[in-house]
Amino acid sequence: MTFFRVHLTCFVIVAFIGSLILWGIGNERGGHFPFVDCFYGITSALCLSGLTTVPVEDIPPGGQVVLMIMMLLGSQVVTSTVPLLVKKHRYCRVARIAIDPSDHEPHQATIVLIRIIVIYGVLVHLMGFFIAWLSILCGRPYPRNLIRHKKKTNLGFFSLFAVVSAFCNVGYIASSENLMPFNSSLVLLLDMILLIMLGNGIYPPCLRGIIRLLHHFSKGNTKQACEFLLDHPRKCYTHLFPPNTTRWLLISFFGLNGFEICVIYILDWNSTAFDGLDTGEKIVNGIFQCVNTRSGGMNSVAITGLSPTTLFIFAVMMYVSAYPVFLSRQATRQKSVDDEGAISHLSARKQRDILDTTLATQFRRLLAQDTAYLFLATFFICVSVNHGLKHDPLNYNIFSVVFEIISAYGGVGLSYGYSCSLRTEPGYCVDEPVSFSGKWGVTPKIIMIVVMLLGRHRGLPDNIDSAILLPEQKFSNIMRRQTSE
Repeated sequence: MTFFRVHLTCFVIVAFIGSLILWGIGNERGGHFPFVDCFYGITSALCLSGLTTVPVEDIPPGGQVVLMIMMLLGSQVVTSTVPLLVKKHRYCRVARIAIDPSDHEPHQATIVLIRIIVIYGVLVHLMGFFIAWLSILCGRPYPRNLIRHKKKTNLGFFSLFAVVSAFCNVGYIASSENLMPFNSSLVLLLDMILLIMLGNGIYPPCLRGIIRLLHHFSKGNTKQACEFLLDHPRKCYTHLFPPNTTRWLLISFFGLNGFEICVIYILDWNSTAFDGLDTGEKIVNGIFQCVNTRSGGMNSVAITGLSPTTLFIFAVMMYVSAYPVFLSRQATRQKSVDDEGAISHLSARKQRDILDTTLATQFRRLLAQDTAYLFLATFFICVSVNHGLKHDPLNYNIFSVVFEIISAYGGVGLSYGYSCSLRTEPGYCVDEPVSFSGKWGVTPKIIMIVVMLLGRHRGLPDNIDSAILLPEQKFSNIMRRQTSE
């Protein structure tokens, strides 16, 4: 069974169990959410999409705890660490047949790496929580009173929920207005920006930097393990890269975000989205919104107040959000699979296809896959919401539908929402703080669930990737290569 199928199966099972729990907990009014909305919300949390079909503040505390657990289970840090835990357990089985003392080095390196990741995650969450909690507690009274009295939410729980959501890059906030009431709380926004970056965009560079520091200051086995991790990063972990690739990741991350920031400052400095904000607040909110476009999915301003050009750039950035890490992983895979002999038993033609790890080839492959998925999803959803496209054109238009789909597929969570004031036909309508897809029927919601699952699983490491090969597989590959020689 391939790594992709195992990963996808686990996600579907966990999402279904989480949906049953959330449905059983019910809502604040004593009833139950429709099961499809529970499945949608749990899948969105697990796949880090951040879209919602029910107001998060209508979910009772128990349900919000379930959402937090789903966010943590689906986060990049946790899901990439699971193969390490499995490898650590399986290394004990092959230790007895190790033919060289150096064969034990990967085991020691795996143990050290797991410790680093766990400490990293815990410290970042603690730091983020205390900064968020203190910034709300000592900040402006309006948002604090809004949480305490109108939302009837504990400040500590609100802060914890926001911190977990930011680090996991989901975008859920236990408030229907997301972080718009806090667009003047600059410390909180900067804290969220840092958490979003540490949980995804700059996680690989930070991890390599920590290992370098530990290698410099440690001694004995720990120093040797760190040296192995630095010399053979792609043998050990899917999010650990060589120096040049790490630098390329940093340049691409800050370059793309810098481009977005320039666009939003040039086109929207005086837009209605930034009304009431001073110069410093506009600068921080612009950075916050651009960083969230890549993966976070939080709002500090109403994105519908931004220019169409900016929203188009947002859609493009959501579309390519997974490309830097995927291309880095694929481009650094060739040496690893060669070293392990993982494909030596395949034909020469298949080996050439697998080992073609040039950026251009890998980019074309992922782009073709993404385009096919998004075209099919857009077609079927447009068919499903055709009535809205015809009779409610200001809310339902092709771009808003495509924007929602790309947001789900890219694991971002930004949405146009739905406004009753834009309806062109009379009828009963209530504005709800939900994503645009929250107004869709059951069929398009199910399609969106599939889109989120496919988006979360794009760019997964291949079965032959040395970072996810189990020790016994590596040993058998080495023995096969030695036999053939």
